Amino acid sequence: MYFPRLYPDELLYSAIARCRVHLGISSHKGLLAMLFGDTRVAAVTDLPSHLQSLAGNTGLDPETLVANHTLFPLYAPFIPKQRRFKLHQSMLAPDQPGAIGLAGASTALVKWPEWLRYCPLCFEEMVANLGEPYWRRCWQVQGVDACLEHGCLLLDSSVPFRWAHRHEFHAATLLPGDRAIPAEAALTRLATALTQLLAYRGGRSPGFAGWSNFYQCLATDCGARRGGQVRADAIWRMIQDTHPRDWIIANGLWAVEPPFWLLALFRKHRKAFGCLQHLIVWTSLRPGHDVGGIIEEAWTCRLSMHQADQPEFLLSAEPEQRQRYRAIWTAALAAHGGPKAARKCEGQAVYAWLYRHDRGWLLATNRDRTSRKGNHGHTDWRRRDRDLVRRLIRLERDSAEKIGLPRRSRNWFLHQLPHHASVERHLAQPPLCHAFLERYAESVGEYQIRRLTRAALEDASAGRCSKRWQLERRCGLNKGRTAPLAAAFIADMGEWD
Repeated sequence: MYFPRLYPDELLYSAIARCRVHLGISSHKGLLAMLFGDTRVAAVTDLPSHLQSLAGNTGLDPETLVANHTLFPLYAPFIPKQRRFKLHQSMLAPDQPGAIGLAGASTALVKWPEWLRYCPLCFEEMVANLGEPYWRRCWQVQGVDACLEHGCLLLDSSVPFRWAHRHEFHAATLLPGDRAIPAEAALTRLATALTQLLAYRGGRSPGFAGWSNFYQCLATDCGARRGGQVRADAIWRMIQDTHPRDWIIANGLWAVEPPFWLLALFRKHRKAFGCLQHLIVWTSLRPGHDVGGIIEEAWTCRLSMHQADQPEFLLSAEPEQRQRYRAIWTAALAAHGGPKAARKCEGQAVYAWLYRHDRGWLLATNRDRTSRKGNHGHTDWRRRDRDLVRRLIRLERDSAEKIGLPRRSRNWFLHQLPHHASVERHLAQPPLCHAFLERYAESVGEYQIRRLTRAALEDASAGRCSKRWQLERRCGLNKGRTAPLAAAFIADMGEWD
């Protein structure tokens, strides 16, 4: 099967878009069926999925695709090893959890850019040397706003990074007249570090322990320690000396001084931080150091003295006193459902006493307790069901005559609700909403009929008479994709020609 040759540092998204242009395929889902054997594959820019299917149909190596043509290297070193493996598998297999959630991209402080970006000088060189431009990986990271090769600022294209139409791939196009603007030195340093991170092939995942210890050592090396504490204000001043204030604010990294994310970065890590947060600190405190060497250093720090098994020192207490505090804590767990809730409800003092005097029993007891996840057991689903179905009825009535709307599927109705995710996860509990969706959700055939009706009305208002094949083409229909209901509708209308 034909697939274009992948260019250096090209996004897989870009190569698939070029494939559509080369073959002259107008149907995006037709392209998906040809390359992946599945029309439900989403056109994800950074962390695509179903790569095993694509590799099997095109003869490409899936490991090479992940390492060299996706943004997987920006997340892999900063998440635990087990999660890294799951992320890798989710990109290869079609039946794994979402890659974006596993990478932590959707909840990160610094997310993706709004638009796909490009360097105008690189585009001109690509067209001159290759005959076509393409989207590069190193341009698509929020905050890294410079092209390393030409030292100019990146420009926004008209293609969104997260396209609303989930199955469409859009190739890069040269826009004449774009002017290159020189970038500041700080942005060029960030672009250099990002390029090294994308090129890193060590496969190391230092984990939370490794990164925690590394940043403790980094604070010591730059003289930002006061005894056992890290002087975050001193580190923040170093960052401000290196990176422009306006740039930090524009990327959402300056809320207070020093920002909370910087404090958390130099404490014990309990979550992964985005690559931009790491790169800012590295380019400020370790300027000129190779990113691969920094990751290897963090790998060696994962078993440092801070994480080694240390003897446990406990304060002495009488057995009767221990039993009394144990009974109080057990009762608090039973009353509140879990350790966190028990601490919040006047259990802090008991928890602190047990932690100092009876830590082994406390930790073992807390592990055996499963905290209640969420508050759905206390939700009045009957009342919520009535409120939501009223909203749905109003929505259906208001949108019934709007023939230009997208398909009014079950998901479309749910996404108009204020807490659609909760309703979707517990759809068995609101029976009225469930019955409404079964009755009013628009099928594919009904949606195709609505599109045909809209095209016919446009013809009538314009005073023209289109042939049947012209209407079908305008509505994106063909014999293989027309639902039986829509086919019957066309037959009932008679011969269009």
